[in-house]
Amino acid sequence: MTFRRSVVLIVIGALALTACGSSGAAPSDVTFDVELIEVKGATDGIPAPEPDPTSLSAGYGFTPPGEYDAENPDKWQVATYMFSPAAMTVVEGDEVTFRLFGINGDSHAMAVVGPDGSTVVESFDMSRGQEKLVTFTADQLGHYKFICSTHAPTMTADILSVSG
Repeated sequence: MTFRRSVVLIVIGALALTACGSSGAAPSDVTFDVELIEVKGATDGIPAPEPDPTSLSAGYGFTPPGEYDAENPDKWQVATYMFSPAAMTVVEGDEVTFRLFGINGDSHAMAVVGPDGSTVVESFDMSRGQEKLVTFTADQLGHYKFICSTHAPTMTADILSVSG
């Protein structure tokens, strides 16, 4: 094995250890600004989807041809609700605060579920134009789920808690 290849393997190994949570970071207070948004797209260049996307999830929207644009009977629109950002990383023990702002959607029923499936933040409602602060302590390693049950499964965020 050449010296250069050995150095590359050592660097890759160090990066892998860091990615696996050996960062040495101490728990702290972290705040994420999270928006509740609806993304939409319209077209008249391709056939409308089958089946109707709203039959797949309450998180999807669909305005079929003929209803979306009366002047263009081939035009249709799809939409989905989501959190932005939808992926975050914290250190085990962090006090996590979401500063939420509702951009789209009349009503959202949301909760945070821990890696063990327990409810970490009880269900609460939020709507367009509201700002709320939601705080919990990431005292478990693994994936937390921030879920809008009104628009699941598309409106879900992942919070990865890693070892400090």
